[in-house]
Amino acid sequence: MQDLQGPMTHPSQLPKLPGMFFRSLFTVARNDQAEASATQVCNEFSAPALSQAQVGRYKDAFDGFVSDVPLTLMYCLAQRVHLAQMLDEAFPWPAPGLVHVSNELELHAPITLGEEFFIRATIDLPARGPKVSPRRLRPVFTVEFWQHDSKVVTCVSQYQVMPKQGPKSSKPREQKVSVAPGEDWQQLKHWQLDTTAGRSYARLSGDFNPIHLHPLLSRWFGFEKPIIHGMYMAGRAQAELERAHQKPVQRIDVTFKRPVPLPADIALWQKPSADNTAGDYQICGAEDHLQRLEGSFTLQSE
Repeated sequence: MQDLQGPMTHPSQLPKLPGMFFRSLFTVARNDQAEASATQVCNEFSAPALSQAQVGRYKDAFDGFVSDVPLTLMYCLAQRVHLAQMLDEAFPWPAPGLVHVSNELELHAPITLGEEFFIRATIDLPARGPKVSPRRLRPVFTVEFWQHDSKVVTCVSQYQVMPKQGPKSSKPREQKVSVAPGEDWQQLKHWQLDTTAGRSYARLSGDFNPIHLHPLLSRWFGFEKPIIHGMYMAGRAQAELERAHQKPVQRIDVTFKRPVPLPADIALWQKPSADNTAGDYQICGAEDHLQRLEGSFTLQSE
């Protein structure tokens, strides 16, 4: 394994998302059933600096941020790293066959606008082969963002490798209804998202995955309706948590439980810690109360 505290060697320039999405379609021919032991893939990249205009557009889209640079904005850059690594021949699975299941972002030092990033990226690849349960196929991507000699942000993302789909069942899906969170939970916000929300966030983030854009495109991938990006919901959650506490978020994690088809009527709930320095949050359907995502957060200390 490379020395993660040592100097950068020869980082490659991080490619842009649109071109990588097109190239990812050609990865469907990969032989993902080949047997292999668990291993780790390491890469280094350089990426352009964030500008005040980029940060301003993101903050305008999610009103409420107190942070100078919102942590969830950094995922937009981390996702580019993930896709660049998925396109590498060392990655064994088709990129379109992956589902983002969880994410954690942590701020270690202030981010300087106008200063480029150096990135150390690793993938922990699980053992694979015909006898390995599909549930165990969860590669973990760790992306470290550095400016000069300081690590500023770490992003850890887990994906689920989806098995190739067989014939669809004709059995109708069960309509599930849950109950609202308990008395120790506080509702912070209620949102109504229209069908344009996915396209708006795609322009903001660069994530033009077809499942988020239009029913004619999302149906190709098994979704009757387009679904909103999971990190769109995480971004809105961070903005509302910062608005409620009037402090920047230092660390935030999220686990995606169910997709959010558009249009959507959803609500954000929080359960703050006793000292009000951290807490849990969840986003549920406003009417059916089914949990769409859950996570925890830590606020910056004074």
